[in-house]
Amino acid sequence: MTPLPAIVACIALAAGVDQVRVRDLFGGVDDSAVALAPAPGVQRRFDFVELRRIALRLRLPEPEREVCVERPVAPLAPERILEAMRAVLPGARIELLDYTRQPVPEGALEFAPAGLHQAQATALWTGWIRYGGRHRFAVWARVKVSVSAPRVVALSNLPPGRPIDPAALTVETRDEFPTAEASITTVAEAAGMLARRAIRAGTAIRSGWLEPPKAIARGETVQVEVRQGGAVLQIPGQAQASGTVGQTILVLNPMSNKKFPARVEAPGKVSAGGGR
Repeated sequence: MTPLPAIVACIALAAGVDQVRVRDLFGGVDDSAVALAPAPGVQRRFDFVELRRIALRLRLPEPEREVCVERPVAPLAPERILEAMRAVLPGARIELLDYTRQPVPEGALEFAPAGLHQAQATALWTGWIRYGGRHRFAVWARVKVSVSAPRVVALSNLPPGRPIDPAALTVETRDEFPTAEASITTVAEAAGMLARRAIRAGTAIRSGWLEPPKAIARGETVQVEVRQGGAVLQIPGQAQASGTVGQTILVLNPMSNKKFPARVEAPGKVSAGGGR
């Protein structure tokens, strides 16, 4: 019996393909799947016995040689890493210190902002390569990264719970580590707001540290607008909690001594449904 020709070279599967197709093994244009694609860097060999069984099932001519398929891998290029990072942090200064040295599969390289974690002077940025449809191949890079942006800075210590005087604020352009936490960039955004926590002088203020001033204070007498069908009634009430416009607080009806939820509409004014 004449031996079959040896495998010449492995067939490289495309990055978006997750299956070995008929055309990979027998040529032609048939995209029907016959097996799962191998993992990155792994060769999948189809010997003559397996190929003959597939050919008989699909009524194809007998194979002329054994076939090998693989998902190619190659080292990451630093330029490609930086390009992917700058796509999500345009304008940032990024210094690449180290990165995944393991060969990676072909596919789209992605670094999401959520994968960037600061560790002292440097940061670890984790990402992935999308390949074979829904698969991800994890990669990492050690970087130094900073962005330049306007920041509202406290000129003096700001105590919690007090309206912020705009004279106590200034705007500076700062180089800092990028973060998903929103920052205040204009004095108008912070003026009159309440600090949720103590803010030291010289600190750039984050949006999450501020809250709107309370439209209603706990214990305050408020005007309650009650709607009953098409009628609108005005009754007095006592706020059982502080609240900003749009919040729901409990209000005490002094006549019935019952508490009910009401929506803060404006300073000293709330609204509620009927039956109070």
